[in-house]
Amino acid sequence: MSRMCSMVLEEVHRSILALLRQIASLDRVSSLLDVGCWDGSTTLEYSRATGGARAFGIEVFVDPAAQAVQRGVSVATMDLERDRFPWADQTMDLVVCNQVFEHLKNVWLPMSEIARVLRVGGHLVFSVPNLASLHNRALLAVGVQPTSIRTFGPHVRGFTLGQTRAFLCEGGVFRIRRVSAAGFYPLPAEWARAVAAAFPGTAHTSILWVQKIEHRSEWPWAAYANVRGATKWADAGA
Repeated sequence: MSRMCSMVLEEVHRSILALLRQIASLDRVSSLLDVGCWDGSTTLEYSRATGGARAFGIEVFVDPAAQAVQRGVSVATMDLERDRFPWADQTMDLVVCNQVFEHLKNVWLPMSEIARVLRVGGHLVFSVPNLASLHNRALLAVGVQPTSIRTFGPHVRGFTLGQTRAFLCEGGVFRIRRVSAAGFYPLPAEWARAVAAAFPGTAHTSILWVQKIEHRSEWPWAAYANVRGATKWADAGA
């Protein structure tokens, strides 16, 4: 299963790079933020795909963040669930958030911060594992925990494709530009591409390209967190 997962993640990476090239062909991309940049190697690939955008990153782990800095990425070492992003409003042309939000309990703060730092017209490429993938449905049908969210595992949130769309489009800040998918267990990558494209709601990973259409002083995700009392950050009136 780990080998299959690695193959899917490679396919996700390939798909994201293709999206970034398309975005750069349609719009200026001079600044790029990689949320969860690790050691910066992938961040630099993203930058090259956009024609050399200045690379920024966020990383919670100190050692890989230091490696990213050595590679030339401007990195903020911070906790996504607790900290505000250190950049001013509308300073980023493009944000990539790949395989991050399934690891977070507080998704409201980082989503609000992504919206804040993106300029109007800027782009977000967002990917998460699909809880409703065909293999997860099959596992649940026989009483087995789905692979995308396990008690003994790093994922704490599950996203179906429909829920991901609803989450990103909450309040009308973003509009969908493209919905795509990658991976389809147990098919090999070259066969899975066509099946995932035809049936994205049952593919392994959802990949969405959305564009910011409005800037606000308050964000719908923060409003939801306030109503639910979901975070200390929300209770503080941020």
